[in-house]
Amino acid sequence: MTHAPTLCGERTALPASLVAAARKFAPPGATSPDDVQRELRCTLEQHPLGDHHAFVMELPGATSGAVWTRWTRGHHPTTVFVLPDCTHASPPPSAEPCCEFTAHPGAHSWQLHDTWQPEPTA
Repeated sequence: MTHAPTLCGERTALPASLVAAARKFAPPGATSPDDVQRELRCTLEQHPLGDHHAFVMELPGATSGAVWTRWTRGHHPTTVFVLPDCTHASPPPSAEPCCEFTAHPGAHSWQLHDTWQPEPTA
């Protein structure tokens, strides 16, 4: 039996200074501060070395890509940037799109096992 690779899951927070920086990539008025993810989690396949990457904000338009950030363990992100969307999808019938960026390392998002469990709400 083969097991799906595990999602990294390294967590960090997006510094407040990068919220406005992320929104500058979108047309004026197209986003609000609530559109920017502040609690980040690396969604790449588990990796012992290298930068962690996290989605920050979707950009309007089918081919606009998304805003991402990266950081090394023990540090906070210092920049945001736009990366094109990964164009791969799982085989039919589900045809689930990959939620990562083009040329991301490791497995596609539909191939990963996410062990994270959200905290229960009261």
